[in-house]
Order: sequence, then C-alpha cells, then structure tokens
Amino acid sequence: MVRRGIPVRQVHSGSTCRVLPGRAATVASVPRSPEPARREILDAALRIFATNRISAVSMREIRLAAKQRNGGALQYHFGDMDGLLRALIERELPLLTDRRKTLLAIADQAGADDLWSVAAVWALPYAQLATGSERERYVVRFLSQLHDDTSLPLEKIAGLLADPTTDEAFRLLRERVPEELSDEILSERVQIATNSFVHAASIRASGRSSNVSDAVFRTVLVDMFLGALTVLVPRGVET
Repeated sequence: MVRRGIPVRQVHSGSTCRVLPGRAATVASVPRSPEPARREILDAALRIFATNRISAVSMREIRLAAKQRNGGALQYHFGDMDGLLRALIERELPLLTDRRKTLLAIADQAGADDLWSVAAVWALPYAQLATGSERERYVVRFLSQLHDDTSLPLEKIAGLLADPTTDEAFRLLRERVPEELSDEILSERVQIATNSFVHAASIRASGRSSNVSDAVFRTVLVDMFLGALTVLVPRGVET
C-alpha cells in the first residue's frame, strides 16, 4: 500500500490493522497458545490410561497418540508422568466429586434410617459415569485402572484421588449402619466394596453387552454396595 508516494507497513492486531509509513506491508506473527497441545496430550492420556495398566504406559506412547512431534512436549507441559497424572485427575475428577457433593447434601437431609442415600454417595457417581458420555466412560475406566494397578502404592492413589466428600460420607455411613460393625470392619468393607463397584462400572463403561438398562444398572450398583456394607455375619460362623 502507498500513501502519497510513501511505502507503508500494515500491522494486524486481531481484526484491526495499523499502517506505519516507510516500510513494505507485512503481517505480524501471533504467538501460538500452548493450551491446544496441552489439551490434546491430556485427551490422549485419558484414552490410553483407560485401556492400559497405568504403570506400563510410557510418555512417548502418549506423545505419539497426541500427535506431538516435539520429543519434549510432555516434559514441557507436565514435567514427568506424575505431573501428567495429577493434571489429568485435576481436570477429570470434578465429574465425580461434583456428583458426590450433590448426593451428599441429599443424604444429609434424609432420615436417620435411610442407608440407600448414603450408599449412593459412594457408588452412584461411578454408575452415572459408566452410563454417560464417551468422555465420562473413559474417565471411569481410567479411575478403575488407578484402583487396579497394584504397582501404584495406596498412599499415592489416595493422594491423587483426594476427595473432600469422603470423610463426611463415612460419618453418615457410621451413623446409620448397625452398631455391631466395628469401625475397622466397616472401613475394610468400604474399601473392598469400592474396588468391586469401580471395577463393575468400568466393565459397563467398556461397552460389554448387558441384559439390563442403564437405569437398572445404576440402581443395582448402589444396592450391591449397600448390601456389602450392612450384611451381618451370624455369631459362631467361622471365616
């Protein structure tokens, strides 16, 4: 562009253009945002972790799945595998915890003999994810892999999956289950039953055929968790 015989330079900023005298027209470069690459890496990590033992997955495998040509892309965004895991959980865990907070408020307002609403705080969010969108189904399978990978220490899993609703849900559970169950037995039952329903939810999320509807599955998962917690062993029975 020439103005009164003087060459000018056009500098674009968004949809606007500044014209400076004395130079040929050029277009200013805009720095690329790192967010799309970060999101693509997390999306790829979610898919891979959902279908593989987490400790067996390499950062290179995730980088290639995310179509990142830069060999240091994952280290740049996340530092190491632990950083990637934490970032992925930070992004996806609210899908679980937000549901739990809602169900916890419902259970807290229910009657003192309403155990089902308390059991729902634990099991129903996993059942909802397992019967939800494609992303939600990947999330529940990823969480199941975290539970199932025995090479990951329990302390590490607990730290990654820190959930502020857990203590309050256990308090309600302790108030409403039979007093014959000690705190030790109740805690162990919760842990074992949680492993069971998370695994069942993961199987459902994988698309394995079933004879029941999604709504029935969600109800049954809560029923099974509740049954595991409250069954009483007759005295004198050897185990």
